[in-house]
Amino acid sequence: MSDEALVEALFQARRKGVAGRELADPELIAAEHGLRKGLGLQLGVLDRFLASGERLGGWKVGHTSGSRRGMMGSDFRPFGYILDGRIMRSGDALPHDRITSCFIEPELCLVLGAPLWGEDVDPVTARDAVRAVVPAFELNESRLPPGAGHPAILADGLSNWGIVVGTEAPVRSNLTDITVELWRDGELVTTRTPGDSMDDPFLSLSRLCALLHRYGRGLEPGQRVITGSFCNETVQGPGSWRAVFSGIGEVAVRFS
Repeated sequence: MSDEALVEALFQARRKGVAGRELADPELIAAEHGLRKGLGLQLGVLDRFLASGERLGGWKVGHTSGSRRGMMGSDFRPFGYILDGRIMRSGDALPHDRITSCFIEPELCLVLGAPLWGEDVDPVTARDAVRAVVPAFELNESRLPPGAGHPAILADGLSNWGIVVGTEAPVRSNLTDITVELWRDGELVTTRTPGDSMDDPFLSLSRLCALLHRYGRGLEPGQRVITGSFCNETVQGPGSWRAVFSGIGEVAVRFS
């Protein structure tokens, strides 16, 4: 299958929430392309969305915490794009069946206040470009067939469906000591303080800049960047979810 055909198939999969027959073979992309090529295909899908009238809302930095940290390489932190139309506000509701096999992750979200481009951006420079820190949920969607290889997962945007964002909080130097409480329907699900098991968010931002630079891209003011999952839970049906970030604030979403 040509790159153009793969991009179109991935574009339709993200629009519809499920891969079509073109991507039914889980080894299709893995057999033909490597990790860097997978990211290039992902950007081709993004450009397809932009050409259709969608806007870019921001990015995610993947594999920065827990058991998935560095799973595709010790210092490889892949990106995924976030569509502006998929950025929800805390307290919003959406139908449970709108997202295919949804899973939810509390994440810190950094809001850019200045442009950030280049392969040599360090964490201090990255921090200086951040306007605010926001408590957020990432909503992920299982679109690809089981067993899809790493390049296919990258090409599909790391499963991102969208994000939910709370109120902006001031930037602070240390974001690695934050504790998150995750609640479902008023019951505490888990409490997590990742500490050293999660990359520093400003380091993640600098790595994102370096990787985007290889593809001629960068970050712009107003864009939002989520920097790593505190935990991961499957959304099995209707219900309310809330995450409380110590010293930052909280975010909530309801599935109807």
